[in-house]
Order: sequence, then structure tokens, then C-alpha cells
Amino acid sequence: MRKYWIAGLLSMFLLLSAISTATALTYPCEGVANAVNVRLRKSSSTTAKQITTLDKDESVTVLGEVVKKNGDIWYQVETSKGRSGYVLSDYLSIPETELIQAAQNSPDAVLMQLKVKASCRNTNHVGKNWTQYYEWNGITLTEGEAENYVAPDVELTLYGRIRERDTKPDTATEKLTYTPTAEEAAHGFVVTQ
Repeated sequence: MRKYWIAGLLSMFLLLSAISTATALTYPCEGVANAVNVRLRKSSSTTAKQITTLDKDESVTVLGEVVKKNGDIWYQVETSKGRSGYVLSDYLSIPETELIQAAQNSPDAVLMQLKVKASCRNTNHVGKNWTQYYEWNGITLTEGEAENYVAPDVELTLYGRIRERDTKPDTATEKLTYTPTAEEAAHGFVVTQ
């Protein structure tokens, strides 16, 4: 099977803003904590009482979602130990199995390697130390790379998050949906966020 490359470029500009996009998910489904010490809260608020923390890569059952007025998405989850609460969507990856299977099952599917290249053009003194996190169809990109199937006319999603390491961190997130053409699936393509 041939391998092709696609790349994403996440650029930080003068102002950072959080952009959250709800995806059409069917509940219940599996979710995976994508950070260390993810807080499980009693209600869908950062000020709500913390019930426990989830370890990185810990699986939970996602029961539903709450979309706040500010655009934040909170997932209602249950742990393997039966604890229920809410997790901010930034910290929970949900594999988009329908998109993954649609690409795999396509007769025109090709195995591609996704590499993310991030650059910061001008921090304007906002902060110089940032963490980066990326997903492809809800699957975490380890060290900015992943391998999966892509097919012409089969939608895929790319999610990127950068966060300032600070006591009051600035965060930017973006999730975009992209549908590659037959030529892009055959020769590779670049997507810019």
C-alpha cells in the first residue's frame, strides 16, 4: 500500500480565541482522556466541585454533551469505576468511528501519514512557552504524527489546540472538516488551520 503525506499548519496570531465545534455524535460512545489529570467535575463548569481526575489515555463512557452559552462543550461521562460527572471537551478525545470506517471501507482508500507542522509567527508578548495537541478523526496524533486511511469524497476532521503554559493560560482551538478530492487522495494535500 502506498503512503502519502498530508500536513496541517497551526499558526498563532496576535489574539487567541477559543473556538469549539460540536460534532454529531451518537451516545453512549467511548471517550479517551487526552491529557494528564483531567478533572471530572460534578457539573458542567470549571468552578464545579472536582469528583476525581482521569489519567491520560483512560477510557470513559460518554453519555451526552452540554453546550454552554460561551461555546464550551462539556461531556457527561461515566468512568469504569462507576463515577459520573462532566469533562470539558478539550480534554476528551472521541474517535469518530463512522468517518474512520467510511474511509477504510472505500474502494479508493489510501493509507496516509499525517504530519502536523506548527509555527508561531508573532506572540506579541502573550507568552513563549506553549503546549500543542492534535487529533485526526478523534484519534490523538502522537508527537504530531498519525497514520490512517483517506478516501476521495470521505470527510475527515482535524482538531488542534495550543495552550500557553502560564497561571492564566491563553488557549486556541480549532476543529475543521475537510473532504479530500480524488487527486488529493492520490497525491497528498496540505490543510491549514
